[in-house]
Amino acid sequence: MELLKRFYEEEDGMGTVELVMIIAALMCIALLFRKQIFAFAQGIMNTVFKTDLVGAPSDGG
Repeated sequence: MELLKRFYEEEDGMGTVELVMIIAALMCIALLFRKQIFAFAQGIMNTVFKTDLVGAPSDGG
């Protein structure tokens, strides 16, 4: 019985388990919303690398 109690109270690997759970949750969220994430990233990339941000020079009139 004492062995089970010590095993239950042992927290040596809890940091690793918590990290794995957080990574797994983030991966699930990324998989669920992958289309929206790709659309968002594509919009940002199009805005950043848009070549015609500066229009043709006008004649000042």
